Amino acid sequence: MSRRIVAFFASSFLSVAMSIPASAVEADGVVIEVNEESEQLQLSDGQVYDLPKNFDYAAVSPGMPVHVIYHLSQGQNVYPFTA
Repeated sequence: MSRRIVAFFASSFLSVAMSIPASAVEADGVVIEVNEESEQLQLSDGQVYDLPKNFDYAAVSPGMPVHVIYHLSQGQNVYPFTA
C-alpha cells in the first residue's frame, strides 16, 4: 500500500513539474506590500508582480516568505504563469 502512495505522489509531482513551461521564471522573497487597488505584489528585492483579477488577497500578507512563478509580458512581471 505504501508503495502505491509513493508512486502516486511521484507521478503527481512529475505532472505538475511538466506543466510549467521552460519560459517561466521563479523568484523567492518576502512580501513587502500587497496592493489590491493596483493588483500588485511587491517583494523585498523591489520587484513588483501583477496579480490576476481573481487573486485571493487574504492568502498573502506583508512579511510572509513566498515563491513566485511568473513570466515577462510586455516588460512586466505577470503572475501566475500563463503560456
